[in-house]
Amino acid sequence: MLIRTSIGTLGVLGLADVPMLEKPTTAYLLQYSKTGCGASCAFCSQGAMHLTDKEYVSRVPWPKIELAQLVDVMRKGAHFSRICFQTVIKPNFEREVLDFLRLVRGGGVSLPISIGTTPLKEETLKSLRRQGVDYLGVGLDTTPNRFKYIKSAFSFNNFFTFIERSVRLFGAKHVNVHLIFGLGESESEFVELMEKIYNIGGEVALFAFTPTKGTSMEHVPQPQIERYRLMQVIRYLLSKGYHSNEILHRGRTVNLKVEVDDDTLKSSLLASGCPGCNRPFYNERPSKIYNYPSIELIKKDMKLIRKQLNWKGGH
Repeated sequence: MLIRTSIGTLGVLGLADVPMLEKPTTAYLLQYSKTGCGASCAFCSQGAMHLTDKEYVSRVPWPKIELAQLVDVMRKGAHFSRICFQTVIKPNFEREVLDFLRLVRGGGVSLPISIGTTPLKEETLKSLRRQGVDYLGVGLDTTPNRFKYIKSAFSFNNFFTFIERSVRLFGAKHVNVHLIFGLGESESEFVELMEKIYNIGGEVALFAFTPTKGTSMEHVPQPQIERYRLMQVIRYLLSKGYHSNEILHRGRTVNLKVEVDDDTLKSSLLASGCPGCNRPFYNERPSKIYNYPSIELIKKDMKLIRKQLNWKGGH
């Protein structure tokens, strides 16, 4: 079985010579499709309708490799804390996900496995759980008002129903809903959606929009990092059980009405997702980090971060 693997994952395994400021702590894998993904979401380089290099996801190379070769190397050492396998829309993709699990487990790799996906059949979803998948990632990506422009192959309501079903099956906090800030939504809409996800027992994995050459959104800029920082803090506070009306002044834009201490701030800025997910430099360059892969890098940048948020720190 051919799959794609992030270049950082290959670097950790010694299968690629790549300089890394921070190493990935999860092995990031992707279903292979020569022509790309049939969903063709407006921002995504994997979209079959986009004139993009399919070796890239966001700004990171994902070369193809035989799964058997990868399993053989992974079996020989404890390189990662988890495997994340992401789906693409192609014929029989659901059956291939189950084959992937069988081949990885049969090859002697016992790491926890997350599956990142679009909506699946009920039978497939239950099979994933039976085969030991403990976390699910779901690429909802954007708000109801922007959904038909960004993900025209899907229905928002069907997507959200799948998320609710997944939470019931996998349990609270075990379904990470991927949201991308900067796809044309208002800040208030974005916060409302994050809160809705937490209210049903889901988690939010937060991403910053990254323009990719060849997609229909290649000329849309990344969100202002100051506003993204705010969304990171809000997401973290919602994850800890706060309600938006307790912590925010809300209009089309939003602002905090509570103080946040440095420890909370540091935790807010780490890459959010499944346990062990740090996805280094997926959305950013080392000179402008949106999601930090480690606390150490946050500590180095605290003066800059406080300036971005107009905070003095030390609360």
